[in-house]
Amino acid sequence: MSGWRIIMAKAEEAKSIMIGDIEEGKIKFESLLAEYPTDGMVYFKRGEAYEYHGAIQKAESDYQQAYKLFPMTEWKNRASERISRVQKRDEQKF
Repeated sequence: MSGWRIIMAKAEEAKSIMIGDIEEGKIKFESLLAEYPTDGMVYFKRGEAYEYHGAIQKAESDYQQAYKLFPMTEWKNRASERISRVQKRDEQKF
């Protein structure tokens, strides 16, 4: 498995953990970010987990960081779409 696929799989696993147990997931993501601090996928997947839990501002922050770090246009576009989605969701609260 290539390096980016390994990181993606680890980030997806951390997301699943965080969806089930937010505190355990935060610990898992902290470990991943220590190992891969410049990989946008870790931030993107954590953003998904935060969004699942309704932590919209944290999700938006992670999606923005993912956008900055992603080298590929496809993933930048996905992050941008998520940023727009959570901003709209946050606006609907008011």
